[in-house]
Amino acid sequence: MIKYMIIGIIVFYSIAKSQGYALIDCIQTALQGKKTVLSADLGVLYAEKGLTSSYSGLLPLVQVSTSARQNRFPIENFTSINENFIQETPQLNYINNYSAGFSLSQTLYDGGRAFYKVKQAKTNLSISKLNQRLTKIQVIQQVIQSYYGLLKAQKLLDVAEKSLEMSNQQVSLVGKQFDLGVVKRTDLLKAQVATGQARVDVINRKRNLENSRRILFNDMGLQDFGQYITAVDEEWVAPSIPSSSEVLHLLKTQNPSILISQAQVNLGDLSFKLSKGLRLPLLNSSMNYSANGETTNQLLEALNNDWLFGIDFSISLPIYTGNSLSMQQEQAKLSKLQAEYAFITLLNDQRVQAELIRETLTNYAEIIPLNRTIVSSAEEDLKLVTERYSLGSATILEVLDAQVSLMRSNSNLINTVHDARMQEASLKAILGTLDQEYNTKE
Repeated sequence: MIKYMIIGIIVFYSIAKSQGYALIDCIQTALQGKKTVLSADLGVLYAEKGLTSSYSGLLPLVQVSTSARQNRFPIENFTSINENFIQETPQLNYINNYSAGFSLSQTLYDGGRAFYKVKQAKTNLSISKLNQRLTKIQVIQQVIQSYYGLLKAQKLLDVAEKSLEMSNQQVSLVGKQFDLGVVKRTDLLKAQVATGQARVDVINRKRNLENSRRILFNDMGLQDFGQYITAVDEEWVAPSIPSSSEVLHLLKTQNPSILISQAQVNLGDLSFKLSKGLRLPLLNSSMNYSANGETTNQLLEALNNDWLFGIDFSISLPIYTGNSLSMQQEQAKLSKLQAEYAFITLLNDQRVQAELIRETLTNYAEIIPLNRTIVSSAEEDLKLVTERYSLGSATILEVLDAQVSLMRSNSNLINTVHDARMQEASLKAILGTLDQEYNTKE
């Protein structure tokens, strides 16, 4: 754990020295230091220990035993005569016994119970690894969301600051024109109101930026000391959207949640087979080698010449157990059916959700270019209206409307691109390819 923390700190300060945080760097920092990821790693180690332990049911049991015992008992009374009374004292004798032995036992047949327990342990290990992948996907998705949330807050703040700058310029221009008597006082007041609203918007955007910064640091697993952080902007490119058949294939082969549900079905099947094996006979064998002696020398001699050797075979078959075995078998069967229903339900839910995101991304691929065109048109419109106002052929309301239109179109574009990036990450998370993509980059 200390190793991961040191690596995370080194990565953090190496990023801090650069001009901005790249998304991949934030993700690597989270994967190396987030406690949820480290906990998932421990879960895999725990399952590996369980798999190793499960093999004990297939292996023989070897035991070595030694003992030393002393038995004391009376043999006769000793009589002593004194001046005033006669005293009888019992005499004690003792026998020492030393023993040593070696035994080996092996289950020859148990109805497949030991074999199924090994398969259960392997399945549990597979589930732990899938949980590890699922945890990493969730951490990556959270970092992506908070990273682009920070980028969104940065860009919205830039838009608000530019709007405030234009409002200040507008107030300055209208103030000069008012002093010259070219415009009315109402024009100046309207410009000043727009400037005040722009200042309020800047304050709110700064607060949103600060909150986004805190969220990103928390998602990276780092403590927030007020460090400065800047997300690097990249132009959004419409992703390659998989077809419906590709979505279904990826869900069945890559989605950790669905694979875990499928593994739960396998565990239910193994539990059912294990319960059936409880009705089958149990065949055991054992071998014993031992010796006894009153002294250690006699024990050593007995180990060579006077030893005992035995081989045993035993078989047991359950005849009646108060219906407990039949009830266990019925419960295992019901549990298996529940796991199958849960798998089908989860697969259908994930498939529908993936299809909805596919359609959303298709719409974004059409909407975002249109929004970019709208922003360009709004910028040109504001430029023309401002020139017309300076010539006296446009009103202050037209200028303010053009300014609001530009700010709104910029904000819509930023929000739409942010939502498209979130939907893209969500689709990759559902399909189970999000962690593989960043592992490849690593």
